[in-house]
Amino acid sequence: MSMRQISQARRAAAAVTAAVALTFALAACGSDGDKPDQASKAGQSSAPDNGGAVDQGGKGNPGSANPQPDKVLTTLKGQDGMELDITAAVRDSGGFVTVQGNMRNTADADFNHTSDWSGSELEIKQAVGGGSVAGATLVDAKEKKRYYVLRDTENRPLVTTLSSVKAKTSTPVFMQFPAPPETVNQVTFSLPTFQAVTLRLGSE
Repeated sequence: MSMRQISQARRAAAAVTAAVALTFALAACGSDGDKPDQASKAGQSSAPDNGGAVDQGGKGNPGSANPQPDKVLTTLKGQDGMELDITAAVRDSGGFVTVQGNMRNTADADFNHTSDWSGSELEIKQAVGGGSVAGATLVDAKEKKRYYVLRDTENRPLVTTLSSVKAKTSTPVFMQFPAPPETVNQVTFSLPTFQAVTLRLGSE
């Protein structure tokens, strides 16, 4: 997905801020195991911490006209030679957290099982109509709360959609989540079939 498309998705998220503001408030104080609602899917559940945090070194802005060069913060190993390089985990002024990276296929064959990354929720699979990274979550281990990806007013997740990754190529990806409280600067990021990693949140 291009930087322009990411910027467009960010504007779509901003457009539904008013509609999901109450949801965010409830998500920040909800009990362990809450289900995500239809507006934002920002439900929360308990999960363990997964080790030391990877520091978010820059203040990258996916909507910037002059984006900073990608700096790999950490690499997550997946199945069949797939790797996800995380390049940013940024809290922005709109009340969102945007995680960006590059999905790399290090194998000699195309990877066509991207629907595994969408998670198990049928509504998401129907909304994206194929593969995506909508199964990603952020976990606030301190408060034991889990945050799911945001959705727009048509129930589409604010993430990259992709049907395959060609052999020996990479494609940029992004995911947007409701932001945890300002006092939280460390979260655990996970995506189905990949190892989990703990990230420190940067800012714009």
